Amino acid sequence: MEKSKLKATILIISDTAFQDPTTDKAGDILSDVFTNEGNGQWTVDDRKIVPDDILTIQQAVSTSCDGEDHVNLLITTGGTGFAVKDNTPEAINPLIHRHAPGLV
Repeated sequence: MEKSKLKATILIISDTAFQDPTTDKAGDILSDVFTNEGNGQWTVDDRKIVPDDILTIQQAVSTSCDGEDHVNLLITTGGTGFAVKDNTPEAINPLIHRHAPGLV
């Protein structure tokens, strides 16, 4: 019996990439890591690009992580700098049920 693959979603948080997806390089790199280094255990179930907006980020995270068809792993990239609109940690923090400092 074949073991089912684990599902991952890559969430790119960037106003620039949201307006022009061709500017996103991180999503390609992360997808390649799952494909080439994942020992055949992972599938990238979804790849989303969202703007630096707290409610939009929270909705994207909740959609991926809640419900019957949730993913096993959500990777976020972007929105963690020091610009005014970089607010990924602030958006995600209230959604975390169990904190793991150093991992999250």
